[in-house]
Amino acid sequence: MKIIDRYIIRNFIGTFIFITISLQFLSVIIDISQRMHRLENNQGSIKEALIFYYPFWSIWLINTFSPISVFLSVIFFTSKLTHNSEITAILSSGISFRRLTIPYLISAIVIGIIALIINYYFLPVANKKKNEFHYQYLLSPKYKNKYENNQTISTQISKNEYIFIRNFSKKKNIGKECVYQKFNGKKLIYILKSRNIFWYKKQRIYIFFDYKETIIKKYHDFFIIGDFKIKKLPITPEQFLPEEYIAETMNIHELKKFIDGEKNKRNMNMHLNEYYQRTSFPFSTLIFTILGLSISTKRKKGEIAYNIIVGIALAFFYIFFIEITKIYSNKDYIPSLLAVWLPNLIYGIITLFFYWNRSMN
Repeated sequence: MKIIDRYIIRNFIGTFIFITISLQFLSVIIDISQRMHRLENNQGSIKEALIFYYPFWSIWLINTFSPISVFLSVIFFTSKLTHNSEITAILSSGISFRRLTIPYLISAIVIGIIALIINYYFLPVANKKKNEFHYQYLLSPKYKNKYENNQTISTQISKNEYIFIRNFSKKKNIGKECVYQKFNGKKLIYILKSRNIFWYKKQRIYIFFDYKETIIKKYHDFFIIGDFKIKKLPITPEQFLPEEYIAETMNIHELKKFIDGEKNKRNMNMHLNEYYQRTSFPFSTLIFTILGLSISTKRKKGEIAYNIIVGIALAFFYIFFIEITKIYSNKDYIPSLLAVWLPNLIYGIITLFFYWNRSMN
């Protein structure tokens, strides 16, 4: 690796870290000022928010806006090189524009791989912590009541198992009038009915109170009645009563398993969007790196300010574009895979045009 490569990689990644940290401080200050009133109304404190909410919220924010941070980093750093005629000197020395792209690509791949690993495994943990605090202290009264109200459950929990509960409280983890059924193919072989059901979260078990079991055999049915029965089921209340953002609290393998288990249900695009964007966001790092390089290596009067304005406009339009396509996907107007990857596809075409145009000059 040449000195110029190390210089570009070091400064690119250094600028990216600086911009990312600066945006986090600014975002946290703005967010605290907007949420302070609701936080106090729910008996929370700024100190608790700074310890138990904002560190995890920042991880989510960094990952969500990493394409923007990368784009601005490339534009800011490369525009300075262009302004100081360093890019001109590099290209005049015989290094082609394509060769100049290599250290930028290496930096983008490093950032993209780190973002991919965080997306797959670490971001779900941060989202879970963030959401727990949000539901307790930052949720509006309207949505808090909706979250805590009892709900009826009727769902398939595995290939051969079904559960029905008349009323289940997510706040108390208690349900009433429960029926659990197990099949062998199309044949019903087991029924468990209970007056109440309790989810013991610590042990991850269900306790059926005042129950009646029916074991169905070929020539005779067996009945068992008891006060309580402990049973493990391959699903948690969070899964059969998922919150709107349950998918973002699962790692990539849990999310894939969850989607496969729910694939027969309608309105799965919200979860599919989350699954696909775990990969699409890190991939966009490559697109924005090349696009930023292509834009910021052209000399023009006031290029740094101009390039930063263009960069901010393009980056935020990308985020806006993603949100629009996800809304249409959530309403089942377009497939989830297309909705998530369409912005990358369009921006990829734009990037190829800018890159080809710059490399020919």
